[in-house]
Amino acid sequence: MSILSRYIFRELIPPFIIGLFILVILILTQQTLLIMNLLVNKGLSPGTVARLILAIFPQFLTMIIPVSVLAASTAVFHRLASDGEIIAIKASGIGISRLIPPLALFALIGFALSLGMSLKAMETQGMSLQDMLLTVLQKKLSLGIKPQSFNNFMNKFVIYVDRMPTFSRMNGIFIYEKPVGKNDAGSVIIAKEGHLENEINPPGLRLKLTSGTLYREGTYQQFVRFDSYDLTILGSIPKGESRHILSISELQKKIRESKTPKSDDLRQLEDRYKNYTYPFSCIIFAFMGIPFGIYAKRSGKLSGFVFATTSVIVFYMLNTIDDLLVARKLLPPLLASLIPDLVLGSVMVFLLILVFREIEIPQMTLPKFRFRKKASA
Repeated sequence: MSILSRYIFRELIPPFIIGLFILVILILTQQTLLIMNLLVNKGLSPGTVARLILAIFPQFLTMIIPVSVLAASTAVFHRLASDGEIIAIKASGIGISRLIPPLALFALIGFALSLGMSLKAMETQGMSLQDMLLTVLQKKLSLGIKPQSFNNFMNKFVIYVDRMPTFSRMNGIFIYEKPVGKNDAGSVIIAKEGHLENEINPPGLRLKLTSGTLYREGTYQQFVRFDSYDLTILGSIPKGESRHILSISELQKKIRESKTPKSDDLRQLEDRYKNYTYPFSCIIFAFMGIPFGIYAKRSGKLSGFVFATTSVIVFYMLNTIDDLLVARKLLPPLLASLIPDLVLGSVMVFLLILVFREIEIPQMTLPKFRFRKKASA
């Protein structure tokens, strides 16, 4: 690696680390209220909260690494253009193309980090986080129940509680258990009091109800009064079921075998594709920093970052629109996962052609607002 390449590569590292650190702090600040609620109101230990945060953190890193790459690239090339170093490089007979190798190496490192975090996030969603949430819910069902409101729990129960004197005791309980299959029947339970208990073997969560009635729907309706009734809210996973997230091939097979594919399955398949296509945004954003830094130099110090932020917003908007189109079965999952990269990649190629051919474009200036002074009487 030449001296110039090492110089450019070293210049990219500090703004990348600073940008990554700032974005992580912003995310943690946004989640401060939730963290304090888990610690203070829900009674979880700091260790459990920390493990939950670490379990979902790869998902955040997958999103913020490409943004940090774009911020670092824009900052470095904006500084090189502002300090006249780009002109000095050209004057010494070195083309701008000599700046590509260190930037490409930096982009590949960002791609590898983002891909690793993306695959880790998929693994975490499938196993670690689910197991951890199961443990938390076994300890504190109150995490998901708000008094005097209808709570949809595990997509199986609708629970209403009038009061919760403690985390484990409930007063004035209404429970609707949804039917699982076509031949199954729903049931309604009304009880005066209830107490949450952990089941050790097999692990689960049981609600011990006292002084209530049970009504079961179906062909043979049942109406029962009880003094004591045990309801298993959360149990172990039955044999034959798996907690792992379906792979791409498994989802494709499931969709092919279904006459009318479910929107959830199509969205899951799109997410699996995005685990591999999303990290490519690091490479696109890294090279978009060249035109954003060089051309925006003439438009003010912050203009480059404004246009970089706009490109990030457009990228995430495209991802959101694709999700909606896939959910409505208007777009194939694979194409939907590729569209954001293809659109931003096309813009990147166009801007790089302008830079390498030294084609002048209209100044990218930010709007200026002028305020008229009121005439004195």
